[in-house]
Amino acid sequence: MRRTLGRAILGLFALALPAAADTVSNFTLDNGMQVVVIEDHRAPVVTHMVWYKIGRADEAPGHSGIAHFFEHLMFKGTKTVAPGEFSATVEQQGGNDNAFTSNDYTAYFQRIAADRLDLMMQLEADRMVNLTMSEEDVATERQVILEERGQRVDSDPASLLREQMSAAQFLNHPYGIPVIGWRDEIAALTRQDALDFYRAYYAPNNAILVVAGDVDPQAVLEMAKTHYGPLPPSDKIKP
Repeated sequence: MRRTLGRAILGLFALALPAAADTVSNFTLDNGMQVVVIEDHRAPVVTHMVWYKIGRADEAPGHSGIAHFFEHLMFKGTKTVAPGEFSATVEQQGGNDNAFTSNDYTAYFQRIAADRLDLMMQLEADRMVNLTMSEEDVATERQVILEERGQRVDSDPASLLREQMSAAQFLNHPYGIPVIGWRDEIAALTRQDALDFYRAYYAPNNAILVVAGDVDPQAVLEMAKTHYGPLPPSDKIKP
């Protein structure tokens, strides 16, 4: 399922936008990655986000929760960045980072000083293609998510009711399956499942880069060409 994220992106940054409509610039890299730049020069800070057009509703039958599961695995390190080093680097530079998964997309973001944007692109582009994950990493995060589900859903009658109401409302539709996934299907997710998901959907032609803050659109475009431009597109993504 392919969906446009324009409304979600503009909604997220609505509070940061000046009134002038020409502060939003759009570009597309040669590898298919969309770039949206939202200028806001009120403070020397920037939000750097990568939105992947893959969410709960796009998961294969029997693999519920893998989009959210993989969101966790994206923090496990790459060939050059150790597990936990990504977030530690952002924090050392005075910023913060996080990620979230929804029915229709998964997003990763950092809020940081504008002059650190190049470093954020370098780190994010690296994990788009160079992520490493061991069997131990997968087992650890699978258990974390099972515990998360136990605390937030299985032990909370109100959450269970909402989950069942959603399943009934969206009968035979992906929206009826919770983002976190069904417990038995989470427990069955494997490292190979995660690798297949990563190789299919984490690619520049399935992503939108959004940069909002004290930036120049052309400078952002050149930075994006440097860091994201060389990344290969996925042939599994339909135009």
